[in-house]
Amino acid sequence: MDLYATKGAINARLVPLVDRLAAAGVTPDQITLAAVPVALIGSVCLLFSPQAPALLLAIPALAGVRILLNLLDGNMARRTGKIHPRGELFNELGDRLADTAFLAPVAFLPGADARIVLLGVLAGVLASYTGITAKAAGAERLYGGILSKPGRMALLVVFCIWAFIAGPAPEIWTFLPATHPTVWTWFGPILLLGTTLTLLERIVTAVRRLP
Repeated sequence: MDLYATKGAINARLVPLVDRLAAAGVTPDQITLAAVPVALIGSVCLLFSPQAPALLLAIPALAGVRILLNLLDGNMARRTGKIHPRGELFNELGDRLADTAFLAPVAFLPGADARIVLLGVLAGVLASYTGITAKAAGAERLYGGILSKPGRMALLVVFCIWAFIAGPAPEIWTFLPATHPTVWTWFGPILLLGTTLTLLERIVTAVRRLP
């Protein structure tokens, strides 16, 4: 699920849109910060999805917008020359806030193990921190891993669609030990495993590349 491998090709296709936005006076920082309210809307949709399951169908669109904004801001900054240290701060901080806003609410959904989900979110934040720290220490910024940011969003989208189709407590999951098992019972373990492996991979890569 390392979707960063396709980033260059996608960025090339976004050039016309970047040019139109730049001509309209939109700045890279505005695009970066726009991802935070998008994620907060996604958070609200997840939290209220047990009462209104149709809200789950908004998550794929919101996650897609979040990833698109993330691609556009860096693309525009490079294309317009508006690259500055404050922009990098906005980008990294906005990414962590958006990631947490999208993923942490799953901890409060029926059937999910809150501790496992939140540990998975923490491991994802630490993986991002490792990538940032590697750059600060003299290597390049590390983005790879089995469950990098695009992968985490893809995982969330798959589970939202699955949860909507399956319903709140399908009979097929009754053998699980949780009191009220649902599709979300599986989300935390997969997230934790994926983000932990991503964290370990980035640590190993950073150690190898730094003197």
